[in-house]
Amino acid sequence: MSYIEITGQPCAGKSSFMNREASNNEAIVFKQGIARKIFYFLCGLYFLNLSRSKVLFFWSMLEQAPLYFRINIFFNAVSKFGIFFYLQSSSVNNHEDILVDEGISHLPFLFLNSDTIKVVDFISNELQQTNVHYLNSPGSGLIEQRLTIRGHKRLNFLLLSAFVNRIREIEHNLLSEYPKLCKQFKVFEDAASI
Repeated sequence: MSYIEITGQPCAGKSSFMNREASNNEAIVFKQGIARKIFYFLCGLYFLNLSRSKVLFFWSMLEQAPLYFRINIFFNAVSKFGIFFYLQSSSVNNHEDILVDEGISHLPFLFLNSDTIKVVDFISNELQQTNVHYLNSPGSGLIEQRLTIRGHKRLNFLLLSAFVNRIREIEHNLLSEYPKLCKQFKVFEDAASI
């Protein structure tokens, strides 16, 4: 068994891409309900230890959003480490790939107000053990259009232009750093935008 994280900026088409990959390659999409999310959060706390958990909490509190939203960012970030820990230590003897939507490799997109390179450094050890499929952002204007139509929780607290500019900055950094750090790194284009 191996697992692959699917990542890319918001509204890049990750969910559609992941479903296509699952059906084309007989892979399993990793699913989680609320009980499992709590389980992965606890696994993440165990895996990270107190000092690393504090860093994630600090970064979460820097975000421009109400307190409940910042706590949710922390919960999601820690849970990603729990999923990583669970899948790395899993004794499931399965020959199919498992696809994880927005795993550890997606962390830089959670922390908009933190230095992206510091976030990448923070997860560099985990990235060395992770296969990442990155969905490249579609052409100019399409992300803005999709965000306007679909919405995004961050847009309740940020201007669309500021949000788009920041996620493009993050994407630029990740496309530069991830090829050197990930176990395997592949970039895919969004078929819907071609």
